[in-house]
Amino acid sequence: MKQTRPLLGLAAVSLLASGLLTGCGVAGTGFAPGVAAEVGDTAITTDRVDTIAASYCDAITPQLEGQVLPNRYLTSGVAGQLALAAAAEQMAAEHGVEPGQQYAGQVARLEAAVAALPEDQREAVVEVESTNSLVSDLVLGVGRVLAEEQGLADPTEEQVAGLGNEALAAWIEDNDVEINPRYGVELRDGQPLDTDTETSVAVGEVASAAMAESPDPVYAAALPDSQRCG
Repeated sequence: MKQTRPLLGLAAVSLLASGLLTGCGVAGTGFAPGVAAEVGDTAITTDRVDTIAASYCDAITPQLEGQVLPNRYLTSGVAGQLALAAAAEQMAAEHGVEPGQQYAGQVARLEAAVAALPEDQREAVVEVESTNSLVSDLVLGVGRVLAEEQGLADPTEEQVAGLGNEALAAWIEDNDVEINPRYGVELRDGQPLDTDTETSVAVGEVASAAMAESPDPVYAAALPDSQRCG
């Protein structure tokens, strides 16, 4: 039986500037070489972002059906998601909340779906595709804690989610959360946003829907192999 693989979702990945930014550091910023993001007590390295993006690209290349994407689309989305996950985990830890069944179930489904892939690709797909579930699980968990603290006897799911999302946005606002400007992403209102267009840069939906907002194919195809996916 042919293995079904999760697809890359670029429908929500913003279209970034055509120039690819490279180099060790970013002039005029406080980022040390090799640092992709600083989220509270967590430092996310550029190596980690690049490794996950490259392995994820390898995993979904067959699904792109010959279409080509600049690597910047992947690295920006991965950097934003890793930063959001780190913020959600630290915020949840302060409330004694851990991921629940929603996240565990998503991870199990993904692991089964990509079992035939090489280990690095499996790990990349699971990390990328499970981030939204992780954040959602933690936000809801914190929301339930806050609802109880506020004396809400029978809160609705909407109330719980609202409390959790407000807590996450407040945590991001109150703590040191910075993403290296090279990625063109920032965390605001509890989600990663393109700093130019203010659109979501989440990775992990469905690739077929994504291609409606694909980058210029001529530009993408002209990039060196090391700077493109597909």
